[in-house]
Amino acid sequence: MDDLLTPAQAASQWGVSYATAARWAREGTIPALHVGRRYYYLQGTVDQVRRARATGVAPYPNHYANAGVAMTMTWGAARSGTLLDREEWALTNAARTFDYLDYGKDSWSQDRHVAVKMAEASPGLAGQMLVHRKARECVVDAVCRSFSQVIDLGCGLPAMRRAPHERGRVLWGSRARTVYVDHDLAALAAVRAWWEHPAQVRGYNVRVLDLDLRYPENLASALEEHLDLSVPVGVLSTLTLDHLQDEELAGLVEALAARLAPGSGWGITHLSGMVGAAEVYTGQAREQGADTRLVARDPDGLRKVFEASGWGRWRGLSPREPGGGEPPIAALTTLIRPDRASRTASPDRSEYTASPVRPAGSTGVD
Repeated sequence: MDDLLTPAQAASQWGVSYATAARWAREGTIPALHVGRRYYYLQGTVDQVRRARATGVAPYPNHYANAGVAMTMTWGAARSGTLLDREEWALTNAARTFDYLDYGKDSWSQDRHVAVKMAEASPGLAGQMLVHRKARECVVDAVCRSFSQVIDLGCGLPAMRRAPHERGRVLWGSRARTVYVDHDLAALAAVRAWWEHPAQVRGYNVRVLDLDLRYPENLASALEEHLDLSVPVGVLSTLTLDHLQDEELAGLVEALAARLAPGSGWGITHLSGMVGAAEVYTGQAREQGADTRLVARDPDGLRKVFEASGWGRWRGLSPREPGGGEPPIAALTTLIRPDRASRTASPDRSEYTASPVRPAGSTGVD
């Protein structure tokens, strides 16, 4: 990390003005820690993720001084190749594209270009994404209030909204456990810097796992190392299942149904329909050779996939806006596999499922 300089340090070292050093940082000439309020992913954090994938050893975030200020990377910094291979960053990225669609700030020009084309192909997309913000809050709140152990599948880039582990800490105290799962390098680097390390410093039980949801066997095995799966847990997937083919989705749902305890809940948000947007996104990814896609589904089709694997009590939570068109899919479902109903709970079940202090009128997963 010694080669990482602030613009002020660079200006002093090379005898140039602060403005010149800041421009060099924005353009990627120097690997900067920060430029004003513009932050960059640290090379060391991303390198650790890559080494972990090559060696199979779980990485621990790079926690040198200022390692926590790793957030937004600009196209200029990526273009220089100082942080990752320029070919890798030139691809459209699912996390950044949906961050832009969800009215976030962590996107690049190529992601915004694809998002605009998606909105043109499906005029109702912008309205769904606007409503999705409220729907996501409802789903996350319901799951966090009902379960002290939460799994966030496809967590994506950190947002300004309160994270699930922060909500769990308020509701459950030291009993709260949260596992974030993603396979995107940008998301992993940001979540580890912004969420995992600060949470662990404060004594929170937070882990970030580099796992691909298309291989659910690996996911289920990894979860057992960090959570007690003999008692019910909460699962979150907000705009995540949209990126799985039907057979991949069925495999994920079935694998978790086989490993989780009855009574576990799953909070879901998913785009409703949006065939045109799905075709645009998938076509763009195919042209770039990126291993990602977008699958259009309707509420009934998604519900049948869960019910076929033992998830029942489907309860819709989609808020409707007057004149807003079809809302996104937002629902809660509970694992009720009859063949696992006789499974006994561990003696410390109450440690994870005791009711937290709730405001009057609030409800969890039925």
